[in-house]
Amino acid sequence: LTDLNDFIGPSQECIKPVPITKTKKRGVVKVHDDGGMSQNSVPLQKQTISLTDCLACSGCVTSAETVLIESQSVGTLQRARTETHRNHVFVATVSPQAVSSIAHKLGTSFETTCQNLITALRQDGYKYVFSSVEGNEICHELGARELLSCCSVQLPNASSILQTNVKKPVLASACPGWICYAEKTQGSAILDHISRVRSPQSIMGAVVKSCVAARAHVQSSDVYHVTIMPCYDKKLEASRADFTSQGVPETDLVLSTAEAFELWGSVASESPESRPASFDSVLSDDGFPFKTPPGGGSGGFAEQILHHAARLLHYNHPLDISFKQLRNKDLLEASVQMAGTEFKVAKAYGFRNIQNVIQKMKHGRCKYDYVELMACPGGCLNGGGQIKLEDGAGLESVRQIYEEVGSGEVRSAIGVVEGKEQALLTGYKAVEKTASALSTQW
Repeated sequence: LTDLNDFIGPSQECIKPVPITKTKKRGVVKVHDDGGMSQNSVPLQKQTISLTDCLACSGCVTSAETVLIESQSVGTLQRARTETHRNHVFVATVSPQAVSSIAHKLGTSFETTCQNLITALRQDGYKYVFSSVEGNEICHELGARELLSCCSVQLPNASSILQTNVKKPVLASACPGWICYAEKTQGSAILDHISRVRSPQSIMGAVVKSCVAARAHVQSSDVYHVTIMPCYDKKLEASRADFTSQGVPETDLVLSTAEAFELWGSVASESPESRPASFDSVLSDDGFPFKTPPGGGSGGFAEQILHHAARLLHYNHPLDISFKQLRNKDLLEASVQMAGTEFKVAKAYGFRNIQNVIQKMKHGRCKYDYVELMACPGGCLNGGGQIKLEDGAGLESVRQIYEEVGSGEVRSAIGVVEGKEQALLTGYKAVEKTASALSTQW
């Protein structure tokens, strides 16, 4: 695999074949008396590349940051608000990574930034504003049940078992950059290991519309769901055919942190003293607190799945999960004893570390039960959609803002997912290699 780097750019030129409609018009070449020539050519029809094209093409590893994605832009959102979907109920889901990036940019606290952003969204007509941390909690719950089933661990409550036929080591499915890479460059030998549990964004997409439809007394198709995420590849994820309901996307549009700041940054910088606000909740009617998932800036999957596993096993002793750095700061591992079973987990951020994990798997030398994989070096706090940072000190500041927020206790999401587990799962398949002469690099 060539041209692979940690900047999440395309591995080669776009090779998507596009149809050209032939017309009866022909170009005309005129020969003048002096021997010179002039040409009157017929302009070619403008072609566009859609998100679905990107997902179905094997030409790029991840290309969302360099392809002009018209269907997931600020302009599309503005048209939806004023024209195409103006009668819909608009709702938003905000990621804690995006809040931390905006807070760093404005020099405000995490809580203040949440309050101001929620207020800005509601002033702009968004009826409900959710936190993607709720999606994380549901994802962790299902991920723990999937992992325990994969490890053949008996649960006190047999109904908690979630059999997805995934193989060990279970690879996290939350990062769309990593998923695109796996589907386009790896076969079933790797795809069979990827967790079948949807990402937090996708889970929120599946849950939010039905929740809002019931509360607002409208049809799910009349709800327009916008998410604010730290990663451009989340736009690709939202466009997957699997994440639709009766042909309608569960997440209608994804904005990067930088795009959201462009729209609402000025309001988010104002004082919230006279206008307290809080997130709405899909898990309860009491609202949702300002918090981040403990266990790192990428959602804490490796750590939180172990905590949920302990709760499912009725293991009441404190878990000492201490990650040890390996070759670099983006490659970590930990092990923990729980109910007579040792669980080994790892975190691997950036494609170089992902490659190391994959090579070990292919040679039968991967010792882990679960691996949290993220395409971006430094994880989601350093996502390509975040507000650009001047240096490494800026990233550390964003990380501190994220980690200083209280995380609260591990909550069970069983009330939300019970009986709906299959709707919150997905699958993966290898993208067929595109055979095109255009892919040849001369």
